[in-house]
Amino acid sequence: MPDFRSGLFSSLQFRLALGFVLALGLALALIGVAAGVVAGKQTERFERDQDSAQVERVRQLVSEYHAKRQDWRYGSAGLQEIIQRAGSVSGAHIQVYDAKGTLIADSHYDPPLAQIVMDGKGRSKRKHDPKKLPLFQGGEQVGAFTVYDTGPGGSDIRDPAAARISSVVNRSLFWAGISAAAVGTLIVWLLSRRTLAPLQSLGAAARRLGRGDLSQRAETTGPTEIRELAHSFNVMAEGLEEAERQRRNLTADVAHELRTPLSNIQGYLEAIRDGLVDPSPETIDTIHGQALHLSRLVEDLRVLAQAEAGALQLQLSPTRIEELLQSTVEAVRPRADAKGINLSLDVDASLPTLDLDATRISQVIGNLLENAITHTPEGGSVTVSAHAAGDTIEVAVSDTGSGISSEDLPRLFDRFYRADPSRDRSTGGAGLGLTIARRLAEAHGGTIGAESEIGHGSRFTVRLPARQSESSSDVESL
Repeated sequence: MPDFRSGLFSSLQFRLALGFVLALGLALALIGVAAGVVAGKQTERFERDQDSAQVERVRQLVSEYHAKRQDWRYGSAGLQEIIQRAGSVSGAHIQVYDAKGTLIADSHYDPPLAQIVMDGKGRSKRKHDPKKLPLFQGGEQVGAFTVYDTGPGGSDIRDPAAARISSVVNRSLFWAGISAAAVGTLIVWLLSRRTLAPLQSLGAAARRLGRGDLSQRAETTGPTEIRELAHSFNVMAEGLEEAERQRRNLTADVAHELRTPLSNIQGYLEAIRDGLVDPSPETIDTIHGQALHLSRLVEDLRVLAQAEAGALQLQLSPTRIEELLQSTVEAVRPRADAKGINLSLDVDASLPTLDLDATRISQVIGNLLENAITHTPEGGSVTVSAHAAGDTIEVAVSDTGSGISSEDLPRLFDRFYRADPSRDRSTGGAGLGLTIARRLAEAHGGTIGAESEIGHGSRFTVRLPARQSESSSDVESL
């Protein structure tokens, strides 16, 4: 239970609901205060207007009575009845005085009315008499009157219904706020639960992915931001799954490539040990050739691993592309001549001197030349060309070989990939040459690509940044 409460209170859904309740509570409190102030002021204004109207009605009533008789004498009994009826209807306490200040009518006076007029002994029993309002006839004061509340200690008129307006408004706002908070919290809770459901699903998928299930994918539903997050998660999951697939394939391919020369070496050594084969120079040369093949494979794997890990050191130095390509072409010319292939070089003499790792770039061009010569039939041709193209230097190796199908081109630079596995293995290739060439070109900030068509040969192009040499001792680390 403590864990559940802790998880509930720290959840985004609870915080959204709590934030809504606090915001709503603050808004309602501000509205309540403002409404209370406005209601109070309006109530006071209404009461003042009502008081003024009541006073004016009494003034008019008493003034009309005096105007008809021109005197209070002999008419006080009639005035008393009028004042009593007016007090009964309005609920106010009304008193009328003559010009001398003698009480002559009282809406709440119980003794006989004649006593008020005859002996003038009527007195107010209130602790604080209200202010007397004068009565004028023809510019002369003929008397005065008072109008006040009948409640305890009242000194003016108050309408009970009007006095309750402010409290009713505040009470209504309070219960409306409680109802709005309850309904709003429920709505926010349900909406946030619906909105956060994709996040919870995404979290569950991430946990399963972390446990090794790389096939997990998140549902791309919900608001735009959550859909984008789920899409990014799926892209990441696909990348991890692809990386895991490549890792497994790499492990299997490396094991397969290493097993062949090791098995050959082991077989020859066992045959020599058992006396089945003589340790002749030819046998030793065969074993040595297998060892060299194994050594080249291990070296290729080492270079590829360093390049992919960003740990390959490039020994940069000022290099003329023409001289580098010339030496690389001459290194493979004997093999081309032996196969009857015309090998030519076409380089723009105006190319600048660049900062390159000459050994690595020579390795790239050498791999491309080896592949071109291998897949070009006798009597064909292989051409190496170089020229400037904008802010890059393009080095191309073209051949008139059998070509590569469009299905194989996208995977041509993958590790251990062979468009024709049986033919490549017969030549001793491990399927790493083009992958290493791509990594080395990228290490120099360049790219490598291929164009080919079945029966019309292939063209591999290496594009290097046309940065002119400024120093002969720079060393770049990937």
